[in-house]
Amino acid sequence: MTVITKELLGALNTNINVTWQERFKNATDADAWKEIAMPVNSKNLSEQYAWLGSIPGLREFKSERIPGTLSKFNYEITNKKWESTLDVDRDAIEDDRTGQIMMAVNALATKAGKHYTSLITKAFDLGWTTPVFDGQNFIDAAHATGGNNLGTAKDITPTNIDAMEVLLAGQVDDAGDPLGYSGTHLIVGPALKSAANTFVNSAIINVGGIAVSNPYFEAYKVVVLKNLDKTSKKWAIADLSQGLLPFVLQIRVAITLLAKTDLNSDRAFDKDVFTWGTRARHNAGYGNHQLIVGAIAN
Repeated sequence: MTVITKELLGALNTNINVTWQERFKNATDADAWKEIAMPVNSKNLSEQYAWLGSIPGLREFKSERIPGTLSKFNYEITNKKWESTLDVDRDAIEDDRTGQIMMAVNALATKAGKHYTSLITKAFDLGWTTPVFDGQNFIDAAHATGGNNLGTAKDITPTNIDAMEVLLAGQVDDAGDPLGYSGTHLIVGPALKSAANTFVNSAIINVGGIAVSNPYFEAYKVVVLKNLDKTSKKWAIADLSQGLLPFVLQIRVAITLLAKTDLNSDRAFDKDVFTWGTRARHNAGYGNHQLIVGAIAN
């Protein structure tokens, strides 16, 4: 039987940290959220995004400058606190079951590594029902600067893509100037992955039983949100080339691993366990709705 000492726990903690960091960094889809969301460093409990929708374009300089204003718009993202905790029985350490402990640590790190992507996926899913700075839902036909909801029963077809591109191109800034956006990415969940890939990668497609040339052949990069519900038919096209993105990942405290391995702690004495756990403060929210047009397929 292994004798548990302060030195042994220190070495185990080092091993766990190295294992966790490596797996956390290399978790599948750990960076998938970066395709559609902007990372924003937060310094407060919440952050206000007064600039959304209010950045003016160039205009002729006549008698004086006409500044845009940040006070007209108000959108706030409040950070949330997140955790995941792993208790390791003292028996497992005494019986030298290090391999099993590391398997659990790998699982903890994998789920932590996917968390940001999962959170941004949830924001996409709720975009049809969540109001943003102008009081309309993020995906909504009634935005004053241009609707971005094509509607329901809209499959991935050239006709519907045409309509979405018109909506993107028709977006205007708060001064009424056209922004001229054009889709670069096609965003789907697992239920529409095959349809999206077939559409984008097929030079010839079937429309009403007739083979026709695909006007959108290789026009988009397909982004698959793997954490979207497997039955969800929500999809979108987005212009991700403008320096802004449709979603925001606001990070106050990055995901880190903490440990309670003091032999004299209450948990060690009362519960006979040592604990490792993650802690973080962050939240997902919405960026510029004008960069994305959504729809729901049959």
